[in-house]
Amino acid sequence: MDAEDRKRTLRAFTYGLYVVGCRHGDDANAFTANWCTQISFDPPLLALSVEKDSHSIGLIRTSGKFTVSVLPSGERGLAGLLGKPWARVPDKLRQIDSFDAPNGCPVPRIALGYVECAVRGECDAGDSVVVVADVVGARWLGDGEPLTMAEAGFKHAG
Repeated sequence: MDAEDRKRTLRAFTYGLYVVGCRHGDDANAFTANWCTQISFDPPLLALSVEKDSHSIGLIRTSGKFTVSVLPSGERGLAGLLGKPWARVPDKLRQIDSFDAPNGCPVPRIALGYVECAVRGECDAGDSVVVVADVVGARWLGDGEPLTMAEAGFKHAG
C-alpha cells in the first residue's frame, strides 16, 4: 500500500470536531474528538474513539459517563486548546466558559448542543479504545453550523 495515497485518502474522510467532557468526583476534563459517530437509532448509541494513554479514558472508565458537545463553526481556537493533552495542559477546562450537564460532565457554554452518554462497552482499537455508549440525555442550545476538521485545517497522519 502506498503510504501517501493512504494518508491522502483518509484525510478526505469528513469529520466533525466535538468536545468530550468527562468527570469522576472532583477530577474533570474536556478534550477535542473527531472520531465520534452515531451507530444506532434504536436505541440511540454513539461510538467514540479515545486514546489509550489519555487522562480522560480513566475518567470515562471509572465514571461510566461523558458528554459530547457540538462546536459551532469558527471555534478552531477552542478545539485546538482542548485538543492539547491533559499531561501538558491539565488546567485547560478552567480556561473555558463551561457548565455541567445533568450527568455532571462539562459542556462548553458556546456549544450548539450536547448529548449525555452512559458507557455500554469498549473495544480495543490500536492506539485507542472505541467506547460504545447509550445516549441518555440531549439538549439543543443554539443554531449555527458545526465546526468540521476541514474548516479547522487539522489533519491526522492517516
